[in-house]
Amino acid sequence: MSILTMFQISGDPDELLAMQDQKAESLLRPIMEQNGIISNLVVKAENGIMVVNHWESEEGMEKASAEIRPQMEEAGMPSPENWRSYEVLRHRQPGN
Repeated sequence: MSILTMFQISGDPDELLAMQDQKAESLLRPIMEQNGIISNLVVKAENGIMVVNHWESEEGMEKASAEIRPQMEEAGMPSPENWRSYEVLRHRQPGN
């Protein structure tokens, strides 16, 4: 079963995105890909950014999260807030 996770990071959206691109992207991408990320979406929220990830499985998400969180803290990224997880019932891509 695939899952969707959502969380927010408080702060200036442009600064947070720049920080993520500069400090974290090279760390995050390989871990996420090795653990079954389907898609990653970052949107501007009222007080920062919201990150929405679609994962192949809960196990892959948990493994990636365990590896990513300490590295994000070390890179100086603020902690995620309001973390939520949902079971995906249907996922369609354009043309399917």
